[in-house]
Amino acid sequence: MAAMTSTLLVHIQDEVTCPICLELLTEPLSIDCGHSFCQACITENSKESAIGPEGESSCPVCQTSYQLRNLRPNRHLANIAEKLREVDGKLICWLCERSQEHRGHHTFLMEEVAQEYQEKFQESLKRLRQEQQEAEKLKAVIMEKKTSWKNQMEPERHRIQTEFNQLRSILDKEEQQQLKKLEEEERRGLSIIEEAEDRLVHQSQALRELISELERRCQGSIMELMQDVSDVMERSEFWTLRKPEALPTKLKSVFRAPDLKKMLRVFRELTDVQSYWVDVTLNPHTANLNLVLSKNRRQVRFVGTKLSGSHLEEHYDCGILGSQLFSSGKHYWEIEVTKKTDWILGVCSNAVGSPFSFSQFANNRNVYSRYQPQSGYWVIGLHHKHEYRAYEDSSSSLLLSMTVPPRRVGVFLDYEAGTVSFFNVTNHGFPIYTFTKYYFPTTLCPYFNPCNCVVPMTLRRPSS
Repeated sequence: MAAMTSTLLVHIQDEVTCPICLELLTEPLSIDCGHSFCQACITENSKESAIGPEGESSCPVCQTSYQLRNLRPNRHLANIAEKLREVDGKLICWLCERSQEHRGHHTFLMEEVAQEYQEKFQESLKRLRQEQQEAEKLKAVIMEKKTSWKNQMEPERHRIQTEFNQLRSILDKEEQQQLKKLEEEERRGLSIIEEAEDRLVHQSQALRELISELERRCQGSIMELMQDVSDVMERSEFWTLRKPEALPTKLKSVFRAPDLKKMLRVFRELTDVQSYWVDVTLNPHTANLNLVLSKNRRQVRFVGTKLSGSHLEEHYDCGILGSQLFSSGKHYWEIEVTKKTDWILGVCSNAVGSPFSFSQFANNRNVYSRYQPQSGYWVIGLHHKHEYRAYEDSSSSLLLSMTVPPRRVGVFLDYEAGTVSFFNVTNHGFPIYTFTKYYFPTTLCPYFNPCNCVVPMTLRRPSS
């Protein structure tokens, strides 16, 4: 019975509690929607949320519109709230129980109600401790998420900074190249102008001397006038000012801002293929005595005696294979060829094996025909310092145009797509050449040939 009474009182208390201040209603006012609030609470709410010309506000509970002048007092709820305030439990002594203030109030011995509240508090403690445990677990989860979130930020921040630094580096290099071109054109133009200026100075000096001599003869004696007269007459009659050839007046090429979209597309393409970078090393078992490898097997250098005779024989027995074998997937690596005057690189079929023997060269004098896809080679090369070639199915190979000589070359193999692509890393990753739509019947491996140039070829480490 006591439990029912307590529960009933809780429900009644909920009905006469202000939804704004969450205290028992004081001077309650009701809205047409049925919700009631303390007079002070709803008045303040009306001032803060009033809208429109008629000062309409919205009910804080159900958002029904109302006007402050239409609120009506609710004496019934006021009386209930007042009665609840009177029965709110208080501890009093036995003298106070008999006082006028508490006459008519229901009173209980403290020991009688303590056990009931003790049990309720224990239940509340049990529930609250469970909530506390859940809060601790949730805290641990949140801290873990926070740490994970922070850990994702630093690599991404580093990646953003790195890529923008690379983009700035591309623009800086492009600026330096354009300034270098301008300086070269300035130097050539000044050289022509200064040479013309020097010739004019010499002609002017000779002209002054001739005029001075003629003036002297005209003012002197007859003997002086006639001395070597034929020579002087010939020089004076045939003397003509030699004017300079066309002097530079305008720049041959006016600078135009680079195509940033194209540069970004090329940069993105290089960045994409570099994500497949593999750590390629050289296979010492495929080298001969003409080649020397570094201890880390990343560098190869030609040390043999240069062969006489046809240039085609210069590449005799200089090839070396990479240690890695590829029969699927995408793979990328880079080779440093700075200051080399001759080189060949790319991929070849593992079935090709060791370099050709001299007898094979004797039977096939055109070495270019060896470096063809039909022979198991997908390679490009440099010869005589300036000739860049791609060895397709042609006896003469394909001559490549290179605006910026590559000091570093990137090689990208897409086995399933049947493509081998080459990139000029020195020139921001601009494509050099691509072998496309080939079916690779066997395992492939990287191929390197330093030719008979003593400058080494060096394999770069990933992202170096």
